[in-house]
Amino acid sequence: MSSSISGFVAWPVIGFVAAVLAGRVSLLRDTTVDQLVNRLFLWGLLSLLLYRCTMTPGMASLAHQLALGCTVMSSMCLQGIVRIWAFDADPVAVWRRHRVCCLIAAGCVAVILLAGTSARHEGRLVELKGDVEGLVVWGAFCLPLLVNTSLLSRMCLRELRSGGIGPAGKLVSGAIGWAAMLFGVNLALSMVQAITGWQGGGMHLIRVEATVTLCLALDATVVAIPLVRMLLSAAGLDRAARACRRLHPLWRDLTAAVPEIVLRPDVGDRADAPTRLVRMTVEIQDALLHLRRFAPEPVPAAGSGCPITEYAHQVACATRARQAGWAPAGSSTAQLPVPAADFDTELRQLLDLARVWPAVRATTG
Repeated sequence: MSSSISGFVAWPVIGFVAAVLAGRVSLLRDTTVDQLVNRLFLWGLLSLLLYRCTMTPGMASLAHQLALGCTVMSSMCLQGIVRIWAFDADPVAVWRRHRVCCLIAAGCVAVILLAGTSARHEGRLVELKGDVEGLVVWGAFCLPLLVNTSLLSRMCLRELRSGGIGPAGKLVSGAIGWAAMLFGVNLALSMVQAITGWQGGGMHLIRVEATVTLCLALDATVVAIPLVRMLLSAAGLDRAARACRRLHPLWRDLTAAVPEIVLRPDVGDRADAPTRLVRMTVEIQDALLHLRRFAPEPVPAAGSGCPITEYAHQVACATRARQAGWAPAGSSTAQLPVPAADFDTELRQLLDLARVWPAVRATTG
């Protein structure tokens, strides 16, 4: 029997899961949840590769049984993830419990291999039938997965009902919960087939591999979101890094005029774009306050009709006066057109100022 999933579908999924796993192992491995998620996808990737081996004559039975075992091992990581996410359990206790779960999963794998011995000798797959072989193999496979997927489904439903998460969190919880429920429904349907002998609902072997492939692809897409954010941040393409680049000419000129307001960054802050953005915003605001005494009153003839441009002209004049060592001009009314009520509003105003700053700075005598 060949694999039930076409290679045109399976190999791209395998490549995608492998890429997500490689990225997570490299960048996301510090917390207990990250380590459990990485183990889940490692076992899942092995199961997908073993399903591909069922297309090789002489390996079909062993590869298929090992694929079932890898899926069971993968599902055991769900218990620790759920305990931390939903119940805020102690990571040390979670690891102890996870080791016990791994021993149980290893026992299930041993049962699958022992009960499937005759199938391996005959070079066939274990069908879901009412005989001892089928009931033992698929019982050892289905029961652990039913327990673990039900725990994950309950956690996702609890998150959706809590109302404490935003649209993005609801989308992630809904996607994971849907995948878990799909797997659980498939397993429950298989158990009904085994007990009653009902032949509807399609072949169990085809459904199992298709469900494993679909759920791993969906879950890999969900967990790739924080990975993509980290990669964008490392490449300087995230929102904070882009804002820092846009503010830098303004920050450079203002801090050159008022160097005493520059904060000393802590070790490692230079590589942290959000921290750099906060520091740059604070230092620009402090520089604007210091330069306010040197700013002339706005001259209508020199104005452009744009409040932010007129303010930039005042700041540019104040910057040159401060660098030239002139005495303060007095009490000036120079300030941003609209007082900022929060950080986002303040950042938008400073970005508007930074946008017109190079041209104004170049034309200010």
